[in-house]
Amino acid sequence: MEKVSGPQFTDQIDRHRWADIGRKRYVREYVLPLKPVIISGGIEHWVARKKWTLDFFKQQYGGMPLTVDGRQLSMGTLIDEVKVSTPERPAPYLRNHPVKDLPEELQLDVQPMPECVSPNWFDNRLLKTWKDFTYVELYIGGTGAKFPVLHYDGLHTHAFLMQLEGVKEYVAFPPDQAPLMYAGQDAAHENKSAVDNIETPDLTRFPKFCSASGFRFKLFPGETLFVPSGWWHTARILSPSITVSINGANAANWKDFSRDFRQSYWAGHKAKKAVGSVYLGVIGTMMRMAD
Repeated sequence: MEKVSGPQFTDQIDRHRWADIGRKRYVREYVLPLKPVIISGGIEHWVARKKWTLDFFKQQYGGMPLTVDGRQLSMGTLIDEVKVSTPERPAPYLRNHPVKDLPEELQLDVQPMPECVSPNWFDNRLLKTWKDFTYVELYIGGTGAKFPVLHYDGLHTHAFLMQLEGVKEYVAFPPDQAPLMYAGQDAAHENKSAVDNIETPDLTRFPKFCSASGFRFKLFPGETLFVPSGWWHTARILSPSITVSINGANAANWKDFSRDFRQSYWAGHKAKKAVGSVYLGVIGTMMRMAD
Protein backbone atom coordinates (compact mmCIF):
# COMPACT_ATOMS: atom_id res chain seq x y z
CA MET A 1 0.00 0.00 0.00
CA GLU A 2 1.33 3.44 -0.94
CA LYS A 3 2.31 5.47 2.07
CA VAL A 4 0.39 8.71 2.50
CA SER A 5 2.87 11.53 3.08
CA GLY A 6 0.56 14.51 3.04
CA PRO A 7 -2.87 15.92 2.18
CA GLN A 8 -4.80 14.88 -0.91
CA PHE A 9 -5.49 17.57 -3.52
CA THR A 10 -7.65 18.14 -6.56
CA ASP A 11 -7.11 20.85 -9.16
CA GLN A 12 -10.78 20.89 -10.17
CA ILE A 13 -11.66 24.39 -9.02
CA ASP A 14 -14.46 26.02 -11.00
CA ARG A 15 -13.51 28.67 -13.56
CA HIS A 16 -15.86 31.09 -15.33
CA ARG A 17 -15.72 34.11 -17.58
CA TRP A 18 -17.49 36.98 -15.85
CA ALA A 19 -19.46 37.77 -19.00
CA ASP A 20 -20.84 34.22 -18.97
CA ILE A 21 -21.66 33.70 -15.30
CA GLY A 22 -23.00 37.14 -14.34
CA ARG A 23 -23.56 38.60 -10.89
CA LYS A 24 -26.73 36.73 -9.83
CA ARG A 25 -25.41 33.28 -10.62
CA TYR A 26 -22.01 34.12 -9.14
CA VAL A 27 -23.56 35.19 -5.83
CA ARG A 28 -25.98 32.25 -5.75
CA GLU A 29 -23.50 29.51 -6.64
CA TYR A 30 -20.27 30.77 -5.07
CA VAL A 31 -20.50 33.73 -2.70
CA LEU A 32 -23.43 32.65 -0.52
CA PRO A 33 -22.41 28.96 -0.26
CA LEU A 34 -18.78 30.01 0.39
CA LYS A 35 -17.38 28.13 -2.60
CA PRO A 36 -14.10 29.25 -4.21
CA VAL A 37 -14.02 30.09 -7.89
CA ILE A 38 -11.71 31.69 -10.45
CA ILE A 39 -13.16 34.47 -12.59
CA SER A 40 -11.59 35.65 -15.85
CA GLY A 41 -12.38 38.87 -17.66
CA GLY A 42 -13.09 40.80 -14.48
CA ILE A 43 -10.15 43.23 -14.44
CA GLU A 44 -9.76 44.06 -18.12
CA HIS A 45 -10.91 47.63 -17.39
CA TRP A 46 -7.92 48.25 -15.12
CA VAL A 47 -5.11 50.41 -16.48
CA ALA A 48 -2.84 48.17 -14.39
CA ARG A 49 -3.87 45.12 -16.41
CA LYS A 50 -1.54 46.15 -19.25
CA LYS A 51 0.75 48.66 -17.53
CA TRP A 52 1.87 46.95 -14.33
CA THR A 53 4.92 44.81 -15.08
CA LEU A 54 8.18 44.26 -13.24
CA ASP A 55 9.98 46.47 -15.78
CA PHE A 56 7.38 49.22 -15.33
CA PHE A 57 7.87 49.32 -11.57
CA LYS A 58 11.67 49.35 -11.89
CA GLN A 59 11.77 52.02 -14.58
CA GLN A 60 9.11 54.34 -13.15
CA TYR A 61 9.33 53.71 -9.40
CA GLY A 62 12.74 52.11 -8.92
CA GLY A 63 13.68 54.53 -6.15
CA MET A 64 10.57 53.86 -4.07
CA PRO A 65 11.65 52.76 -0.56
CA LEU A 66 10.23 49.47 0.72
CA THR A 67 10.55 47.32 3.80
CA VAL A 68 10.25 43.57 3.29
CA ASP A 69 10.53 41.30 6.32
CA GLY A 70 12.51 43.95 8.16
CA ARG A 71 14.88 44.62 5.28
CA GLN A 72 14.94 48.08 3.72
CA LEU A 73 15.43 48.18 -0.04
CA SER A 74 14.27 50.06 -3.10
CA MET A 75 11.67 48.91 -5.58
CA GLY A 76 14.42 48.65 -8.19
CA THR A 77 16.50 46.36 -5.99
CA LEU A 78 13.46 44.24 -5.22
CA ILE A 79 12.66 43.83 -8.92
CA ASP A 80 16.26 42.89 -9.73
CA GLU A 81 16.19 40.17 -7.08
CA VAL A 82 12.72 38.98 -8.08
CA LYS A 83 13.90 38.44 -11.66
CA VAL A 84 16.64 36.01 -10.59
CA SER A 85 14.69 34.36 -7.79
CA THR A 86 14.77 30.55 -7.57
CA PRO A 87 13.13 28.00 -5.26
CA GLU A 88 16.56 27.40 -3.73
CA ARG A 89 17.24 31.12 -3.24
CA PRO A 90 13.92 32.96 -3.30
CA ALA A 91 13.89 36.74 -3.49
CA PRO A 92 12.22 38.86 -0.79
CA TYR A 93 8.44 38.69 -1.16
CA LEU A 94 6.65 42.03 -0.92
CA ARG A 95 3.23 41.10 0.42
CA ASN A 96 0.23 42.85 1.99
CA HIS A 97 1.66 46.23 0.95
CA PRO A 98 -1.18 48.80 1.21
CA VAL A 99 -2.08 50.21 -2.21
CA LYS A 100 -3.13 53.41 -0.42
CA ASP A 101 0.56 53.93 0.39
CA LEU A 102 1.48 53.92 -3.31
CA PRO A 103 1.51 57.13 -5.39
CA GLU A 104 -2.00 58.29 -6.26
CA GLU A 105 -1.58 57.56 -9.96
CA LEU A 106 -0.92 53.90 -9.14
CA GLN A 107 -3.97 53.73 -6.89
CA LEU A 108 -6.09 54.93 -9.80
CA ASP A 109 -4.70 52.14 -12.01
CA VAL A 110 -6.65 49.54 -9.98
CA GLN A 111 -9.99 51.34 -9.83
CA PRO A 112 -12.81 50.59 -9.86
CA MET A 113 -12.74 47.13 -8.33
CA PRO A 114 -14.11 44.32 -10.50
CA GLU A 115 -17.78 43.48 -10.16
CA CYS A 116 -16.97 40.07 -8.74
CA VAL A 117 -15.75 41.58 -5.45
CA SER A 118 -19.27 42.80 -4.75
CA PRO A 119 -21.50 42.84 -2.85
CA ASN A 120 -18.97 44.19 -0.37
CA TRP A 121 -20.69 45.54 2.71
CA PHE A 122 -17.48 47.27 3.83
CA ASP A 123 -18.41 49.93 1.28
CA ASN A 124 -21.49 50.90 3.33
CA ARG A 125 -21.28 54.59 4.18
CA LEU A 126 -22.38 54.15 7.80
CA LEU A 127 -19.68 51.57 8.36
CA LYS A 128 -16.95 53.40 6.44
CA THR A 129 -17.40 56.67 8.33
CA TRP A 130 -16.95 54.76 11.59
CA LYS A 131 -14.10 52.46 10.53
CA ASP A 132 -12.62 51.54 7.15
CA PHE A 133 -12.30 47.76 7.01
CA THR A 134 -11.27 47.64 3.35
CA TYR A 135 -7.69 46.64 2.59
CA VAL A 136 -6.39 46.75 -0.98
CA GLU A 137 -2.90 45.25 -1.03
CA LEU A 138 -0.01 44.67 -3.43
CA TYR A 139 2.17 41.56 -3.74
CA ILE A 140 5.39 41.32 -5.80
CA GLY A 141 7.55 38.21 -5.65
CA GLY A 142 9.78 35.88 -7.61
CA THR A 143 9.90 32.20 -8.48
CA GLY A 144 10.02 30.04 -5.38
CA ALA A 145 8.74 32.64 -2.93
CA LYS A 146 5.91 31.51 -0.67
CA PHE A 147 3.34 33.12 1.54
CA PRO A 148 4.75 32.40 5.01
CA VAL A 149 1.77 30.73 6.64
CA LEU A 150 -1.26 28.56 5.89
CA HIS A 151 -4.18 30.60 7.18
CA TYR A 152 -7.68 31.91 6.70
CA ASP A 153 -8.13 35.68 6.56
CA GLY A 154 -8.57 37.48 9.86
CA LEU A 155 -12.06 38.44 11.04
CA HIS A 156 -13.42 35.79 8.65
CA THR A 157 -13.32 38.21 5.72
CA HIS A 158 -13.41 37.03 2.10
CA ALA A 159 -10.30 37.46 -0.06
CA PHE A 160 -10.24 38.38 -3.74
CA LEU A 161 -6.84 37.92 -5.42
CA MET A 162 -6.32 39.55 -8.81
CA GLN A 163 -3.34 38.33 -10.83
CA LEU A 164 -1.61 40.88 -13.07
CA GLU A 165 1.69 39.22 -13.99
CA GLY A 166 3.15 35.75 -13.54
CA VAL A 167 1.64 32.52 -12.26
CA LYS A 168 0.90 31.48 -8.69
CA GLU A 169 -0.03 28.11 -7.28
CA TYR A 170 -2.57 28.16 -4.47
CA VAL A 171 -3.48 25.52 -1.93
CA ALA A 172 -6.86 25.81 -0.20
CA PHE A 173 -8.74 23.78 2.39
CA PRO A 174 -12.43 24.24 3.28
CA PRO A 175 -13.47 25.32 6.78
CA ASP A 176 -14.52 21.79 7.74
CA GLN A 177 -10.83 20.80 7.58
CA ALA A 178 -10.00 23.13 10.49
CA PRO A 179 -9.50 20.27 13.00
CA LEU A 180 -6.64 19.03 10.80
CA MET A 181 -4.90 22.40 10.41
CA TYR A 182 -3.21 22.65 13.83
CA ALA A 183 -4.30 26.22 14.42
CA GLY A 184 -3.24 28.27 17.42
CA GLN A 185 -5.50 28.35 20.45
CA ASP A 186 -5.49 32.08 21.20
CA ALA A 187 -7.40 34.72 19.24
CA ALA A 188 -4.24 36.05 17.58
CA HIS A 189 -3.35 32.66 16.07
CA GLU A 190 -6.63 30.78 15.66
CA ASN A 191 -6.61 31.51 11.93
CA LYS A 192 -2.97 30.41 11.43
CA SER A 193 -1.77 26.84 10.95
CA ALA A 194 1.37 25.60 12.68
CA VAL A 195 2.11 23.34 9.70
CA ASP A 196 5.19 24.97 8.20
CA ASN A 197 5.74 22.73 5.16
CA ILE A 198 2.72 21.65 3.15
CA GLU A 199 4.76 19.71 0.61
CA THR A 200 6.48 17.44 3.14
CA PRO A 201 4.78 18.02 6.48
CA ASP A 202 6.34 16.69 9.67
CA LEU A 203 3.84 13.92 10.38
CA THR A 204 5.39 13.31 13.78
CA ARG A 205 4.26 16.79 14.82
CA PHE A 206 1.19 17.02 12.57
CA PRO A 207 -0.13 13.48 12.01
CA LYS A 208 -3.74 14.58 11.33
CA PHE A 209 -2.65 16.89 8.52
CA CYS A 210 -2.06 13.97 6.15
CA SER A 211 -5.81 13.24 6.31
CA ALA A 212 -6.72 16.69 4.96
CA SER A 213 -8.15 17.12 1.48
CA GLY A 214 -8.23 20.36 -0.46
CA PHE A 215 -7.50 22.13 -3.73
CA ARG A 216 -4.22 22.85 -5.49
CA PHE A 217 -4.48 25.05 -8.59
CA LYS A 218 -2.81 27.79 -10.62
CA LEU A 219 -3.85 31.42 -11.01
CA PHE A 220 -2.93 33.12 -14.29
CA PRO A 221 -2.71 36.79 -15.37
CA GLY A 222 -6.13 38.39 -15.80
CA GLU A 223 -7.81 36.01 -13.36
CA THR A 224 -9.45 36.78 -10.00
CA LEU A 225 -9.57 34.15 -7.28
CA PHE A 226 -12.40 34.26 -4.75
CA VAL A 227 -11.27 32.72 -1.44
CA PRO A 228 -14.36 32.57 0.78
CA SER A 229 -14.43 33.35 4.47
CA GLY A 230 -12.91 30.63 6.62
CA TRP A 231 -11.05 28.85 3.81
CA TRP A 232 -7.48 27.96 4.72
CA HIS A 233 -5.04 28.94 1.98
CA THR A 234 -1.49 29.77 1.04
CA ALA A 235 0.45 30.30 -2.17
CA ARG A 236 3.80 29.86 -3.86
CA ILE A 237 5.06 31.76 -6.88
CA LEU A 238 5.84 29.83 -10.07
CA SER A 239 7.03 32.79 -12.13
CA PRO A 240 7.75 36.47 -11.27
CA SER A 241 4.41 37.74 -10.04
CA ILE A 242 2.34 40.84 -9.36
CA THR A 243 -0.97 40.44 -7.50
CA VAL A 244 -3.52 42.82 -5.99
CA SER A 245 -5.97 41.74 -3.30
CA ILE A 246 -9.00 43.14 -1.54
CA ASN A 247 -10.96 41.80 1.43
CA GLY A 248 -14.72 41.83 1.78
CA ALA A 249 -17.84 40.94 3.71
CA ASN A 250 -21.48 40.34 2.83
CA ALA A 251 -24.44 38.19 3.84
CA ALA A 252 -22.34 35.02 3.59
CA ASN A 253 -19.86 35.95 6.32
CA TRP A 254 -21.31 38.96 8.17
CA LYS A 255 -22.25 36.94 11.25
CA ASP A 256 -18.74 35.48 11.59
CA PHE A 257 -17.09 38.83 10.83
CA SER A 258 -19.22 40.61 13.45
CA ARG A 259 -18.43 37.97 16.09
CA ASP A 260 -14.70 38.07 15.37
CA PHE A 261 -14.62 41.85 15.41
CA ARG A 262 -16.40 42.09 18.77
CA GLN A 263 -14.07 39.51 20.29
CA SER A 264 -10.90 41.02 18.85
CA TYR A 265 -11.51 44.73 19.37
CA TRP A 266 -13.82 44.84 22.38
CA ALA A 267 -12.55 41.99 24.54
CA GLY A 268 -13.33 42.82 28.15
CA HIS A 269 -15.67 45.70 27.26
CA LYS A 270 -19.21 44.44 27.75
CA ALA A 271 -20.86 47.77 26.97
CA LYS A 272 -18.89 48.27 23.75
CA LYS A 273 -19.60 44.69 22.73
CA ALA A 274 -23.32 45.21 23.27
CA VAL A 275 -23.47 48.51 21.39
CA GLY A 276 -21.24 47.18 18.63
CA SER A 277 -23.37 44.08 18.25
CA VAL A 278 -26.46 46.21 17.72
CA TYR A 279 -24.66 48.57 15.33
CA LEU A 280 -23.24 45.79 13.18
CA GLY A 281 -26.59 43.99 13.30
CA VAL A 282 -28.42 47.07 12.01
CA ILE A 283 -25.93 47.49 9.16
CA GLY A 284 -26.30 43.79 8.29
CA THR A 285 -30.08 44.10 8.18
CA MET A 286 -29.89 47.21 6.01
CA MET A 287 -27.48 45.60 3.58
CA ARG A 288 -29.55 42.42 3.26
CA MET A 289 -32.54 44.56 2.32
CA ALA A 290 -30.45 46.50 -0.19
CA ASP A 291 -29.11 43.30 -1.80
